[in-house]
Amino acid sequence: MCRLVTGVYKVIEAQLQISSERYYSCEITRTLPVRVNLIAINGPVGFGIIEALDGKESTLAAYVESMRRSSSILSFDITYASPSMYWTRAHHELGGESIHETILESGCMNRLPIVIQKGLQNHTVLAPSQEAFKTMYEALTDRFTEVRIRRISRSPVGQFLPRLTVKQAEAFRIAFRNGYYDMPRATTVEKLGRKLGIKRVAMQERLRRAERSVLQQYADNYL
Repeated sequence: MCRLVTGVYKVIEAQLQISSERYYSCEITRTLPVRVNLIAINGPVGFGIIEALDGKESTLAAYVESMRRSSSILSFDITYASPSMYWTRAHHELGGESIHETILESGCMNRLPIVIQKGLQNHTVLAPSQEAFKTMYEALTDRFTEVRIRRISRSPVGQFLPRLTVKQAEAFRIAFRNGYYDMPRATTVEKLGRKLGIKRVAMQERLRRAERSVLQQYADNYL
């Protein structure tokens, strides 16, 4: 029987950079200018979007060829293609646990996408406790060449990136729904402020702080 835990408690959220010698995704992205966005995982099958950072389709073709030559890959299919981006499905078979499986076995989980670039896998990991995070980290450092913690924080359950306050989230939601981010804009900061009963300056500050949090998440994951 599953016992529900009630009350407010903290979840650890960490951004990790992981690299390993002789790990196919790290090896290939060390030599090719591509960014792999691993969007979904179903056991040994991964679904990703591969971007050519130099804008060349020949780079994507070289990535596909390298994946199909890898001894860790059973099959590799392109499900959609454009000159600068491929959607792919990869079925892999490793000699041991993958990075993703190592994270899961400790009771932690990945928040997708996993971004792979320049030989590094960038993971956003959620851990239910300090003990679970410690177990996961020790297993990763034992199995893989390099594990670096880029950022770590503790958040109440259900409050994950981007971390907006209640007031910031409300301001952002109203701005988005009223066309503030349309081109051209369908409203002004002053009109949005009146909807919330606050001054223009206060509305502008809430939006800027919300935008900063959203952009920070993008920068951490992709830049």
